[in-house]
Amino acid sequence: MITALVLTGFAIGFSRNTDLGWQLVLEWFLINGVLSGAATIAALAHPVTVIATFFAAPLTSLNPTIGAGFVAAGVELYMRKPKVRDFSTLRHDVTQLKGWWKNRVSRTLLVFIMATLGSAAGTWIAGFRIAGTLFGQAG
Repeated sequence: MITALVLTGFAIGFSRNTDLGWQLVLEWFLINGVLSGAATIAALAHPVTVIATFFAAPLTSLNPTIGAGFVAAGVELYMRKPKVRDFSTLRHDVTQLKGWWKNRVSRTLLVFIMATLGSAAGTWIAGFRIAGTLFGQAG
């Protein structure tokens, strides 16, 4: 439903003015990407994960079959493969706040959650911004 509304907003924007349509697409991309990427930074994700999440979030927000968190967690797992030690100490590490960032398994979960929350926030904020631009007061 959200996808249909956002895509409809893009279509309305382009039908009114090509520049307006591109402005809406750019805002969607930047708001989604920045919020999701910033959230993965808070999770201390690998820099490649942050970049991948920035580019994936605006696209995955429009695709109900995959979320930004899945992309972020997949890249994080590829960049920082968990070791047996991480699985062995997982139960202990997650009992302390610092342990969530220290353990590669729990950090991957944090990256997943934070990217998902950032993308969700980006979807709502950008969606309302698009609606406000199209249907709000002029000026």
